[in-house]
Amino acid sequence: MRQLVFFILFLLCSLKQVQAQPSSALVAEAGSGYLLIKNNPQEEIPPASLTKVMTLYLTFGALEKGWLKWEDKLPISEHAANQPRTKLNLQAGQTISVKEAVLALIIHSANDAAVVLAESMASNEKEFADLMTQTAAFLNMKKTTFKNASGLHEEGQKTTAQDMAILTLAIINHFPKYYPLFTTPSFDFNGRTYTSHNRILNEYEGAEGLKTGYVAAAGYNIISTAQKDNVRLIGILMGKESAQERDAEMRQLLDKGFQKVAFQKKAVKSGRLNPVFDPLHRRALLKKVDMNLFAHSIKSRIKKMRRMVSLLKPQRPKVDMDSALLDKWTIQIGAFGSLKKAEEVSKSAFTLLGLEHIKPLTEKNASLYRARLTGFTTKKYADEACKVLSSQSYPCFLLPPTEAQGDK
Repeated sequence: MRQLVFFILFLLCSLKQVQAQPSSALVAEAGSGYLLIKNNPQEEIPPASLTKVMTLYLTFGALEKGWLKWEDKLPISEHAANQPRTKLNLQAGQTISVKEAVLALIIHSANDAAVVLAESMASNEKEFADLMTQTAAFLNMKKTTFKNASGLHEEGQKTTAQDMAILTLAIINHFPKYYPLFTTPSFDFNGRTYTSHNRILNEYEGAEGLKTGYVAAAGYNIISTAQKDNVRLIGILMGKESAQERDAEMRQLLDKGFQKVAFQKKAVKSGRLNPVFDPLHRRALLKKVDMNLFAHSIKSRIKKMRRMVSLLKPQRPKVDMDSALLDKWTIQIGAFGSLKKAEEVSKSAFTLLGLEHIKPLTEKNASLYRARLTGFTTKKYADEACKVLSSQSYPCFLLPPTEAQGDK
């Protein structure tokens, strides 16, 4: 019996060791890029929502270039609206401004807003993740691969504490205009106030942000920046077992970092010691990512996005729908064996477009039910709507007024 108990305890201990997440820590001085504290800084760990810092880096780059503007309204796709929490509960077919989406990432870590930003700069989230990975390579983040814009866990999505420190230094150095946004404690959206759950920002003296994250495959991660006596530190902590453990350890790391900087300054000033910190890829940080490398793909996508938004709220006179539909163009977006499925698709496309005076229809033809939208006043109007739907993976073709009437 005693042997059985020992065997069970041995299995439980072994299982705990297998399930334990690797942890990694780093503290760097932002002004020089030198490491002060390091513990497994090259350990590969899923980034979780630290991923959103790269999403923001590319967004800031597009804003700086003038490709995006703060007031731009971004369309919300079904894919974005269907992201799991944490989220803003965005609705497909509606819009959110660039500024609102950026603040949603920084303050609320909203997964749906991250996808909206990604889809505003690339044809889809996967393509945007490829741009993120390319950007990481330019910044000399040698062990980082991104698979999505939010940090939700996907196989192959990985980074290290050192790579995250490089990204944080790049945000600070390359976008000083936007970096102060990370100190924002709250923002209002759709009648609700969202407050930051970053306890380091709220409670640590001199804290400036930056990002927290959690997925089961990584544990609890955090990037923190803080400034005291004109010294700014960057702290990275990854793979902790709880938010409380993570935050307590980050406070200790920042305290030790500031103490070490003060000691080193005194020692160097007195001539007793030369600065001997390890460089954090300082040369790479001197080279800002050239956003023109992405100009064609991003600018082309933003142009399409603006056209999509212009369709969401067309300035058209009100008409009597029931008396005016017969001479209008129609869009067909699928044929299904089930009436329920056809109704779902037509209503989904109707919600995505959000157009006034357009009506969802389901038409029966033999054993098939056709999902359609009707009420388009011109062929060009219907064609533009069809392009929007096609960009969201709806099969789509136009029916002239006479052909649509003949099917009824």
